[in-house]
Amino acid sequence: MHVLFLAPDTHVYNHGFLRALKDLGGKVSALGMTPKEQLSPTAARLLDGYRHCSRMLDQPAVERAARELATPQFDRIETIDEPLVDVAAALREAFGVPGLPLATARLCRDKVAMKEFLRRHDIPCAQSGAVHTAADATAFAERWGYPVILKPVAGFGSLATYRCADATELERALQQLRPSAQKPAAIEEFIEGHEGFFDSIVDAAGVRHEFAAHYYPGCLEAAQQRWISPQIAVTNRVELGGYEELRAMNRRVIDALGIRNAATHMEWFFGPKGLKFGEIGARPAGEKIWDMYRVANDFDVYREWALGILGQPSRERPSRRFAAGSIQIRPDRDGHVVGHRGLEAALRRCGEWIYEQSVPKAGTPTKGLEKGWLVNTWFRLRHPDYDQLRELMTFLGETVKTEAR
Repeated sequence: MHVLFLAPDTHVYNHGFLRALKDLGGKVSALGMTPKEQLSPTAARLLDGYRHCSRMLDQPAVERAARELATPQFDRIETIDEPLVDVAAALREAFGVPGLPLATARLCRDKVAMKEFLRRHDIPCAQSGAVHTAADATAFAERWGYPVILKPVAGFGSLATYRCADATELERALQQLRPSAQKPAAIEEFIEGHEGFFDSIVDAAGVRHEFAAHYYPGCLEAAQQRWISPQIAVTNRVELGGYEELRAMNRRVIDALGIRNAATHMEWFFGPKGLKFGEIGARPAGEKIWDMYRVANDFDVYREWALGILGQPSRERPSRRFAAGSIQIRPDRDGHVVGHRGLEAALRRCGEWIYEQSVPKAGTPTKGLEKGWLVNTWFRLRHPDYDQLRELMTFLGETVKTEAR
């Protein structure tokens, strides 16, 4: 098969998906914003064809570049980058290629339309609406009460997301986002409770593989407080008791949206109001999260993704042998790293369970909290027992301190 892949070299993570397609014997072509001569050696080695496209969100420009590579015709068109999900879907329609349709891709990108659609299918969601003017936001808050969440309609993760406890905070958030008829924002009821995500590989029949994970604390709180060492914990108990309701919700959402031969990334909340759907993306989770599934499950998750995308039978099952976790240690201020306290003690206790880490050297510039999970100092672990994994990550967060100036 000939697969066109959008944005193959934005992160080393993308290479796992390219490699899986190549391992299955496919011809892999790609479009990206990186000039061809600046591709990483790994990406260049895995690609059979490549075209530079400086405007990857400009549909006509992307289609023109793609047609230069369409020999033979494409059998699949894929991406793992959230902003390009609907671009890939539009290309599928232009080239008559099977896969996620444009209407579904747009629902998965538009948080307001997505929730309206799923409420009609009896999926429990937070109340939500579109904001074109400040009056829209005020009317929503008066009807449903504070706090509310204000964020971009087609945002990514917790970027540019604001929790507003009252009218003053809502006004400040509106000044930051500046919604309009051309660029509306989304406003939502704030759901109190625990937050996590649920990822799937979906084939033509439905969910093929599934993985559940938890945030400690929730994303918005973690993004706003420098002193927090945020954790992601991937459970190895998803097939045991306690996850049935979540697994059922995931399948209902995927079936309602008609997602097939794709990856999914669903955010969820559980609290006093019960289990609530957050949002779903029709692409793999970012932040190298799928690599945690690989390590925890003795399992080539990238190849299983490629098999599901290409409509071929699964070859493996996740072992569930380990739970896996990721913890980030934030610097005490922006600037340059001076050093780390408590690192030796932390490694003595946790070292055998750490499979990947980044400990920046003195003098390294720090990166802002909005840059994600795999910046500054971080550790990734695996352990057979989920509760002990959590204890190890908490110990790391309490013991290791990154000093900057």
